[in-house]
Order: sequence, then structure tokens, then C-alpha cells
Amino acid sequence: MAKWYKNSYRRNLIDMHIEDWNEEFLSQFNSVKYVELLKKAKVQSAMIYINSHVGYCYWPTKTGEMHSAFKGEDKIGEVIDLCHKEGMDVIVYYSLIYNNWAYENHPEWRMKDVNGAYSCDNGSRYGLCCPNNMEYRDFVFAQIEEFCSIYEFEGVFFDMTFYPLVCYCDSCRERYLKETGSEMPAVIDWDNPEWVAFQERREAWLAEFAEITTAKLKELKPEATVEHQFSSACHPWIRAVTDNVSSVSDYVGGDLYGGFLQQSFICKLYRGLSKNQPFEYMTSRCNPDLTDHTTLKTKEMIQLHDYIALAHQGAFLIIDAIDPRGTINEKVYELIGEVFEESSRYEPFMGGDLCYDAAVYFSLKSKFDPADNGKLPTETSMRMPHVEAAFGASRFLKENHIPYTVITRKDLAQLPRNKILILSDVLNMSAEEEEAVVNFVREGGSLYMSGRTSPRLASELLGVSFEGETIENITYLAPTDRGAFLLPDVSYDYPLTVFSPQQKMNGADEKTVMATTVLPYTVPGAPGKFASIHSNPPGIHTEYPAIVYDTFGKGRVVWVAAPIELAKHDIHSRIFANLMNLLKTDDFHFTANAPKEVEVTLFHQPENNCYIVNVVNVQENTPVIPILNIEIKILTGDKMPVEVVSLPDKRKAEYSIGENHVVIKIDMLHIFQMFSLIYK
Repeated sequence: MAKWYKNSYRRNLIDMHIEDWNEEFLSQFNSVKYVELLKKAKVQSAMIYINSHVGYCYWPTKTGEMHSAFKGEDKIGEVIDLCHKEGMDVIVYYSLIYNNWAYENHPEWRMKDVNGAYSCDNGSRYGLCCPNNMEYRDFVFAQIEEFCSIYEFEGVFFDMTFYPLVCYCDSCRERYLKETGSEMPAVIDWDNPEWVAFQERREAWLAEFAEITTAKLKELKPEATVEHQFSSACHPWIRAVTDNVSSVSDYVGGDLYGGFLQQSFICKLYRGLSKNQPFEYMTSRCNPDLTDHTTLKTKEMIQLHDYIALAHQGAFLIIDAIDPRGTINEKVYELIGEVFEESSRYEPFMGGDLCYDAAVYFSLKSKFDPADNGKLPTETSMRMPHVEAAFGASRFLKENHIPYTVITRKDLAQLPRNKILILSDVLNMSAEEEEAVVNFVREGGSLYMSGRTSPRLASELLGVSFEGETIENITYLAPTDRGAFLLPDVSYDYPLTVFSPQQKMNGADEKTVMATTVLPYTVPGAPGKFASIHSNPPGIHTEYPAIVYDTFGKGRVVWVAAPIELAKHDIHSRIFANLMNLLKTDDFHFTANAPKEVEVTLFHQPENNCYIVNVVNVQENTPVIPILNIEIKILTGDKMPVEVVSLPDKRKAEYSIGENHVVIKIDMLHIFQMFSLIYK
């Protein structure tokens, strides 16, 4: 039997994190109205709360405490039954770790930070329970057994499967001592193997908790799907989330609120990590996120979320939040219904293999900042230089219409499928990862590596050595004569600004150096002399290479002393694109003359003898301004095109055919267009 999720693209969740100290809370909850609004919104699959971060159960419980508004009445059971009668899938929502009721009633289950404080000691609303506490685990399993015995459903979403803090509770301390023979380290130090081993233990613990929770659910409901919250994949190291959490989910999903460019990156990451498709992208109808209860996103904003997910062959789950008294804003569901009714017309054309040329490597082991060394875990900046650089690389690829995806260590065996591999300031690489990259380049792959990415890897590929990094955090890149073509509008006297330190390399062949490092006259931020009161202009030219281009085996390597992809300026974007063109060995799957706001994705459906082309006008602000006169050149090779039609209406599109390509012409793009390129 086909799993429910395979043809489900329109999904909904209504947050119900509601307290019960006020008799008004959830007093007006209406099961019939709830489902009527889901129908109005054209929802295929409904995620339904059976508990919340507050911890009260919404089912008749003997293991916990039912919310006072629902006592004596199984209103959630009514919602589930009504959804099923309307042909909707039901995914029940259960909050792990975040549970105020358990936190209050069982203080021994609480997480504790390095200073001995509990999560609510400083006014936080969230009571946190430690998954290493065996009694808390037993409680979770008992609750799972209970709701599985009461309800029929298609899947479960386990929310908050991560560590919100570095826990030093008695359970964690005892387990660490038993497993390692050592006390838990208390000071961050990413250069210390003891600290790194501690973090690996935390990641293993969390992965184990996710795995046994999934196993428990599958034991009771073998046909039900399991999804663990995976938005924390892009959260800092404290969360202890790796791909081991996604691997125990039937499909990958999670809610994020960082805007449309972040969504584009996340969709590629989720797609690559998901065992099954479609993956699920979640975000709120509230603008900008759930902290604003009443402000509704515009129709165009919701359309963009929906179409960006569809352009990556993903499902879109839109999150609402119930009013404390249990009512729901009907206008929200009228708006969602308009969006979903329009987008549903594209669903029959979903499927296929993503076509790409560049792959951004996302390291779930590099979500930390070495600048935190020496701090307590409670003092971390929560910065993630690698994540910022990987996002930046993705932004530049999208802006320059270079087909790309996002990969992780899960894809190491598949590296030969990629043409260009991008390692952006990857702070932590294992020997296995380094060996896979060396083999990739040796066999003909092209590699871009920037910043602090594995000096050992750079040494092996380029035959160089390193002596640390500049103390200056504002630096410059000046082109050599050989590299001038790569750095337009940049010169020896007016080099490219980089707002980060640079790695100091020695031993590069002079013929491979495309740019050198330039430093400001004085150290930025240091007391004493300065050159210019407002800025730190370039003044000291060095012999340190800043960009190196060389070959290794059959492949090519570009090394950059600092991640230029961190910048948001057009000049950095153009230079990055030039470096990608330097690395490419044949034509990209597609190119476009469109402005940077436009994103193109391409999927191959060999079983249908066609390519699906998605074009999205991704503007962060609304109203979205239409874009005129776009041309997209699709490389077809020996696949001779028969016709190009616009979808879903299958009208003949405007196009021209070249020797090995098709050019699709779009007079005006508002938000989204889809095309089918059919070949013999």
C-alpha cells in the first residue's frame, strides 16, 4: 500500500501550546469548525496536536494530565475522525523534551545547565526534560503506548528532538562517566579532543533517543510514518543534531522562519537527506514567525513558500496558531485555500531527478565557532561560520543561475555524481571525508574550498603548508596578473574587501596564484593608531596567496583564503561565479539571463521522456514585482526536443531549439511558472 505522504503536498498544523489556568482557555474549541476550516483551505494532510510544550494531554490520559478544557470529552478524537471522513491524512503531534507539566511534576527529570540552573530559573516559558533520564523515557513510552491504543492515524511528528542546552544533570553526568570513565568537560574547546569527544557523545545520545522513540512507535503502529523535527539541522552545535536524527524519520521536515533564500537552501538539504519524497517544508502563516500571533502574511508570501517547496518537489506545511480561547481565524483558511487551490494544479507533474552541476557540502559537524573556545556552554555566541558560508555559497549559485544542490556526509559515496564540490569554511572534516574529496578530485572532479576548510586536505591537494591566520578580521584580495580576469573591478590598489581573517599559506606555485592577501595598515579594532577613522583601508601587501587555482590528478582545485561567499555584495557574487566557471569542465545543465531574484530548478523524468522546468520569482518583499523577458537555456545534449509546454494547461510555450539545447522564453514572470520539455 502506497504511503500517504507520496501524493500529499498541501499540509497544515494548528499550534495548540495553550495553558489551562484560565477557564476561558480552549473553552470555545469546536471540532466540527476545525475540520470545516481545513476543508476550506484545501488541506490534504492535517497535523493534529495531542499534547504541546505546555505538557497537558489532549487525549483521555492515565499517564499524564488532560487539559482541563477537554476533560470528559475527547475533542481531538472527534477531529481525527472528522478528518478521516473528509479523506484527510492525520499526523499526530507529540512534543518531546519540551514538557512543562513533566518539568513541574518531576523535578528530577529536568535538564540542568553547566551552572546548575534549570531552564525556567531565569524566566523562560519552556520546561525541559532530559532524554537521558530513564524515568522520563519510560514516561514518553507510556504516553506513546496510550495514544496509540486510542487513535488511528497515518503518522506521528515528534517535535523538539534536540538538546536546547548542554545538559549537566545527574543522569547525563552518570552516563558520561560510565561510558568514558571521565567527568563531563565544562569549558568549550574545539581544539581539545576531550571536548570534541564529549560533543560526539551528546550527538550519539540524541540519535539513540530518536531511534528508540521511532522504534517504539513502529512497534505499536507498523504502518504509521515517523517524522522527527529537523529544523535544528541548521541550528548550532548545542542541539547535537546530525543526520542520525533524519535517518530514523520516514521523510525529513521541520519548520524554519529565515525567509525565502533560507528556504531554497533548506529544501535542497531536506530533499537530499530524506529517505522518501516528498520532504516537508514548514513555516508559519504569521509574519515573520509564530511570535506574532495576529499578523498574517500576504497571499504572495504564502504563494512563494508554497511554490519554492513545489519547485524542489517538496510538500508545504503551513502553521497557524489557535487563539487561547480555542477559536481559529477563518480568513486565514480562506487565504490558504486560494493558494492551495492554485498550486494543486501542478501536483500531477511532480517527480523526477534534480539536475545540478554544483554541490554545496553541508557539515552537520561544523556548526560551531572556534571563537567560543574558553567559554562556558551558557556563554556561546551561537554563531555558525560554516552555516553562514554555506548559505552564502547557495545564494551566489542561485543568483548566477548555476544549477546546484546541497549534500552531506551521507552522500560521500556518491561524490562522483557531482561536477563541482563546494567546501565553504568547513571547520571539522573527518579522515573519511578528506579521503573521499581527494579521490573525487583525483578522478576528475572540481573542488572549491574556502577559509578554514581542512588545511590537511589543502596541503595534500596543493602541496602547500599553513602558518595560521591573520589577526586582522578585515582583509583584502588583490588580483595577480594571472587572476585579473577573475576579479572584475578589483585591482592591486583597490582590492576586494573580505570581512574575515585569511589563512596564511606557503609553498604555492607562483603560476597558480590568482590573488594575494592584503592587510589594512593597522589591526581593526585595536587601540592606538589608525589610518582612516571610519574604515580600515588596505595598506600592507603580502606574498600570501589568497586565491590559488591548480590541478590534482584529473581534477581542478580553487582554494580561497577566506570565504568570500559570506559577503552579500554583487561584486563578490560575480567573482564567485567566475570561479565556478573556471572549475567547470562542460556546460551547465541550464543558464538564464534573469535577474538574481529568479530561481530555476530542473528535474528529469526519464519515464515520461521529459524535463520539468520550475521558475520562481523569489522576492523577499511584497508586492512581488513581475520580471520581463526571461530566457532560460536548457542543455539537452542528444535528447532531441519535441515540444515545450507550459503547465498545468499544457499550452505550447515560446521556445527555440539549438544544436544541443532549448531556449525557453518567458515574457512575464509573476511568481511561478512550470514547463515540460518533451523529447524523443
